[in-house]
Amino acid sequence: MIILRATILALACTVLAAPAEANDKIYTIDDAYRAALADNENVKIAEEDVIQSESRVDQAWTYLYPQLVAQGAYTRFNETLPPGGGAFLFQPKEQYQASLVLTQPLYTGGRTLAALRTAQKMREASSSGLSLTRQDMMLSVAEAYYGVLKAQKSVDISKRSLERMEHHKETTEREAATRKSKANQSALLRANSLVSQARIALVRAQDGLKIAHEKLSLLTKLPKDIQLAEPEQLVQSSESLENLQKTALSNRADYATSRINKNIADENVTIVQGGHYPQLSALAGAQYQESQPAIFTDATTYYAGLRLTVPIFEGGLMRAEVSEARSKVRQAELSSDFLRKSIESDVEEAYVNLQTVTSVLETAKLEMDYAKGNYEAVDGLFSEGLLASLSLIDAEQALTMAERELMNAAYDRELAILRLRKSIGMLGKEI
Repeated sequence: MIILRATILALACTVLAAPAEANDKIYTIDDAYRAALADNENVKIAEEDVIQSESRVDQAWTYLYPQLVAQGAYTRFNETLPPGGGAFLFQPKEQYQASLVLTQPLYTGGRTLAALRTAQKMREASSSGLSLTRQDMMLSVAEAYYGVLKAQKSVDISKRSLERMEHHKETTEREAATRKSKANQSALLRANSLVSQARIALVRAQDGLKIAHEKLSLLTKLPKDIQLAEPEQLVQSSESLENLQKTALSNRADYATSRINKNIADENVTIVQGGHYPQLSALAGAQYQESQPAIFTDATTYYAGLRLTVPIFEGGLMRAEVSEARSKVRQAELSSDFLRKSIESDVEEAYVNLQTVTSVLETAKLEMDYAKGNYEAVDGLFSEGLLASLSLIDAEQALTMAERELMNAAYDRELAILRLRKSIGMLGKEI
């Protein structure tokens, strides 16, 4: 009995401890990427597009294969013809018919092969669309991930600011209790007000952290209260802007899709023209007929031949349809050219933004060093009664602002690198 109780207690402790251990897991940004790519609805929609494109290729192949059709019929008439029968009976009471027909297209004006090539290109376009969707999702996840880290750092900064304000308040209280004067009472009131402001800032920062967790959970389906690991600092590319733009044109999924769309438009011209050319197909079949009572056409017949269809006059339909198809080719070319210019502009914008953020980060580091050193010096002088409280308040606010600037600049630089990778089509290639 004692052993059984001990076993039950051990199992209970294990069950209770399991959630705590699960909650203690620290998630990396790669974990967030994989979770989003595995479960996000937008990614799954793009994956379904790829599946549908595969099916369209299979459908296009079927138009190149022979078509075999079986038919059967049973007919019952009200009377025989001539009525009452006779030597020459051409309508029986009952009739059974069955046939098997094989059709093989021989010439379709090139539209069958063009349709197959179009389906294959559409499959490539859907794969490019899936790649683009994944990169968009990864960038959104990165923004949400760093948003949580920013919010957490903001909470930490607000806590330190509150601690400094409370320390200042305690010092001011001692000063006001030692030397009761209007100036000291005013300084104490100001210190109480600043402590309240720091607490409000902390509450808002905590609320921002909850919202940031919610946004990340929405994209990744991960729990809302997870702990996140600090990613390794990303390495900034040393390539020139021109090389980055060339890389973008070689790797961007949307640009690849635009070129595929131009090829599809070219193939559509062939499809439209082929629909107005002569059509040639081979036929072969077998037909069986049995009637009750029997008639002279009852037999099993085998046949084979060729069928040629030649359009003679369509009222200018071919010219109009081909003109429309060629207009779509020109439209696709213009869209591709405009996208190329837009991509080059996107890369340049991301490149310049990264340079700017990097410069801001270096300045923020210097600002942080100055603000920290200034606060330590002013705090020491204030404790000795050599400076007024306003100087300490200014130093504290400058330090808090410098901490926020440095934090924002550091994470903005990481996001700027990711946005540059996205602009050249290289985001997520390592995943």
